[in-house]
Amino acid sequence: MIESKYLFKEITTKNGRGAGVFKGKLLKVYMNGTSVKVALRIMGDRYNVQEISRELGITPTGTWNMGEFIRNTGKKYKYTGWEYSTGEEETLDINTQLKKLEDVFLTKEDVLCRLKSKYDLDFSIDIVIYIENHCPPAIYLDSPIIKFAANIGARFDMDTYVH
Repeated sequence: MIESKYLFKEITTKNGRGAGVFKGKLLKVYMNGTSVKVALRIMGDRYNVQEISRELGITPTGTWNMGEFIRNTGKKYKYTGWEYSTGEEETLDINTQLKKLEDVFLTKEDVLCRLKSKYDLDFSIDIVIYIENHCPPAIYLDSPIIKFAANIGARFDMDTYVH
Protein backbone atom coordinates (compact mmCIF):
# COMPACT_ATOMS: atom_id res chain seq x y z
CA MET A 1 0.00 0.00 0.00
CA ILE A 2 1.23 3.50 -0.87
CA GLU A 3 0.01 6.35 1.28
CA SER A 4 0.77 9.99 0.59
CA LYS A 5 0.41 13.00 2.82
CA TYR A 6 -2.60 14.01 0.71
CA LEU A 7 -4.81 11.25 2.18
CA PHE A 8 -4.77 9.23 -1.04
CA LYS A 9 -3.90 5.57 -0.72
CA GLU A 10 -3.05 3.16 -3.47
CA ILE A 11 -3.97 -0.36 -2.41
CA THR A 12 -3.99 -3.78 -4.00
CA THR A 13 -7.24 -5.71 -3.75
CA LYS A 14 -7.48 -9.47 -3.23
CA ASN A 15 -7.80 -10.08 -6.97
CA GLY A 16 -4.60 -8.14 -7.69
CA ARG A 17 -6.26 -5.02 -9.00
CA GLY A 18 -5.38 -1.57 -7.76
CA ALA A 19 -7.77 0.73 -5.99
CA GLY A 20 -7.69 4.37 -5.02
CA VAL A 21 -8.95 5.35 -1.58
CA PHE A 22 -9.39 9.00 -0.60
CA LYS A 23 -10.36 9.94 2.96
CA GLY A 24 -11.48 6.37 3.61
CA LYS A 25 -13.76 6.11 0.55
CA LEU A 26 -13.08 3.73 -2.33
CA LEU A 27 -12.74 5.82 -5.48
CA LYS A 28 -12.04 3.37 -8.26
CA VAL A 29 -10.83 -0.14 -8.84
CA TYR A 30 -8.52 -0.35 -11.81
CA MET A 31 -6.03 -2.49 -13.67
CA ASN A 32 -4.21 0.32 -15.41
CA GLY A 33 -0.85 -1.07 -16.51
CA THR A 34 0.99 2.18 -15.76
CA SER A 35 4.50 1.37 -14.54
CA VAL A 36 7.65 3.07 -13.29
CA LYS A 37 11.35 2.18 -13.34
CA VAL A 38 13.97 4.05 -11.29
CA ALA A 39 17.76 3.80 -11.48
CA LEU A 40 20.88 5.35 -10.03
CA ARG A 41 23.34 5.88 -12.88
CA ILE A 42 27.03 6.61 -12.28
CA MET A 43 28.85 8.27 -15.19
CA GLY A 44 32.49 9.14 -15.84
CA ASP A 45 35.16 9.13 -18.50
CA ARG A 46 37.11 6.05 -17.52
CA TYR A 47 36.93 4.18 -14.24
CA ASN A 48 36.79 0.57 -13.12
CA VAL A 49 33.13 -0.43 -12.79
CA GLN A 50 34.09 -3.49 -10.72
CA GLU A 51 35.76 -1.22 -8.17
CA ILE A 52 32.52 0.80 -7.87
CA SER A 53 30.62 -2.44 -7.20
CA ARG A 54 33.20 -3.57 -4.65
CA GLU A 55 33.29 -0.24 -2.77
CA LEU A 56 29.48 0.02 -2.68
CA GLY A 57 28.96 -3.68 -1.95
CA ILE A 58 26.21 -3.65 -4.60
CA THR A 59 25.87 -5.62 -7.82
CA PRO A 60 24.80 -3.31 -10.66
CA THR A 61 22.01 -4.18 -13.07
CA GLY A 62 24.13 -2.82 -15.93
CA THR A 63 27.61 -1.52 -16.77
CA TRP A 64 29.38 -0.31 -19.89
CA ASN A 65 32.66 1.31 -20.89
CA MET A 66 33.21 4.43 -22.92
CA GLY A 67 33.65 3.48 -26.57
CA GLU A 68 31.67 0.23 -26.40
CA PHE A 69 28.84 -0.14 -28.87
CA ILE A 70 25.31 0.50 -27.65
CA ARG A 71 23.38 -2.63 -28.59
CA ASN A 72 21.41 -2.52 -31.84
CA THR A 73 22.25 1.14 -32.57
CA GLY A 74 25.68 1.26 -34.21
CA LYS A 75 26.52 4.11 -31.79
CA LYS A 76 29.14 4.09 -29.04
CA TYR A 77 28.82 5.05 -25.39
CA LYS A 78 30.28 8.49 -24.69
CA TYR A 79 30.98 7.67 -21.03
CA THR A 80 31.63 4.73 -18.73
CA GLY A 81 28.49 3.77 -16.82
CA TRP A 82 27.43 1.82 -13.74
CA GLU A 83 23.68 1.47 -13.14
CA TYR A 84 21.45 0.00 -10.47
CA SER A 85 17.80 -0.24 -11.51
CA THR A 86 14.75 -1.20 -9.48
CA GLY A 87 13.20 -2.73 -12.57
CA GLU A 88 9.84 -1.80 -14.01
CA GLU A 89 6.84 -2.18 -11.69
CA GLU A 90 3.15 -1.37 -12.11
CA THR A 91 2.28 1.54 -9.82
CA LEU A 92 0.44 4.86 -9.70
CA ASP A 93 3.10 6.62 -7.61
CA ILE A 94 6.74 7.10 -8.65
CA ASN A 95 7.72 7.02 -4.98
CA THR A 96 7.01 3.28 -4.87
CA GLN A 97 10.21 2.84 -6.87
CA LEU A 98 12.14 5.79 -5.43
CA LYS A 99 11.73 4.31 -1.95
CA LYS A 100 13.38 1.09 -3.17
CA LEU A 101 16.34 3.11 -4.44
CA GLU A 102 16.55 4.97 -1.13
CA ASP A 103 16.55 1.68 0.79
CA VAL A 104 19.64 0.56 -1.15
CA PHE A 105 21.64 3.80 -1.33
CA LEU A 106 20.82 6.16 1.56
CA THR A 107 23.42 4.50 3.77
CA LYS A 108 25.98 4.71 0.93
CA GLU A 109 26.09 8.52 0.67
CA ASP A 110 29.63 8.83 2.04
CA VAL A 111 30.95 6.08 -0.26
CA LEU A 112 29.27 7.69 -3.28
CA CYS A 113 30.75 11.11 -2.42
CA ARG A 114 34.23 9.60 -2.00
CA LEU A 115 33.93 7.78 -5.35
CA LYS A 116 32.65 10.95 -7.02
CA SER A 117 35.69 12.86 -5.86
CA LYS A 118 38.19 10.06 -6.61
CA TYR A 119 37.01 9.41 -10.19
CA ASP A 120 35.34 12.75 -11.10
CA LEU A 121 31.95 11.02 -11.48
CA ASP A 122 28.48 12.34 -12.19
CA PHE A 123 25.31 10.81 -10.72
CA SER A 124 21.81 10.69 -12.13
CA ILE A 125 18.57 9.44 -10.60
CA ASP A 126 16.63 8.24 -13.63
CA ILE A 127 12.85 7.93 -13.47
CA VAL A 128 11.13 6.26 -16.42
CA ILE A 129 7.33 6.37 -16.51
CA TYR A 130 5.25 4.19 -18.85
CA ILE A 131 1.68 5.55 -18.93
CA GLU A 132 -1.07 3.16 -19.95
CA ASN A 133 -4.82 3.75 -20.35
CA HIS A 134 -4.57 7.51 -19.67
CA CYS A 135 -3.56 6.84 -16.02
CA PRO A 136 -0.43 8.82 -15.13
CA PRO A 137 1.17 8.12 -11.75
CA ALA A 138 1.54 10.65 -8.95
CA ILE A 139 4.74 12.55 -9.72
CA TYR A 140 6.34 14.31 -6.77
CA LEU A 141 9.63 14.05 -4.90
CA ASP A 142 9.70 13.53 -1.14
CA SER A 143 12.32 15.21 1.05
CA PRO A 144 14.58 12.16 1.62
CA ILE A 145 15.25 11.60 -2.11
CA ILE A 146 15.77 15.34 -2.69
CA LYS A 147 18.22 15.53 0.21
CA PHE A 148 20.03 12.38 -0.97
CA ALA A 149 20.36 13.73 -4.51
CA ALA A 150 21.65 17.07 -3.22
CA ASN A 151 24.16 15.41 -0.89
CA ILE A 152 25.72 13.33 -3.67
CA GLY A 153 25.33 16.03 -6.33
CA ALA A 154 22.94 13.98 -8.47
CA ARG A 155 20.59 15.26 -11.14
CA PHE A 156 17.10 13.91 -11.85
CA ASP A 157 16.35 12.62 -15.34
CA MET A 158 12.67 11.87 -16.04
CA ASP A 159 11.38 10.19 -19.18
CA THR A 160 7.71 9.61 -19.92
CA TYR A 161 6.27 7.22 -22.49
CA VAL A 162 2.55 7.28 -23.25
CA HIS A 163 0.97 4.19 -24.81
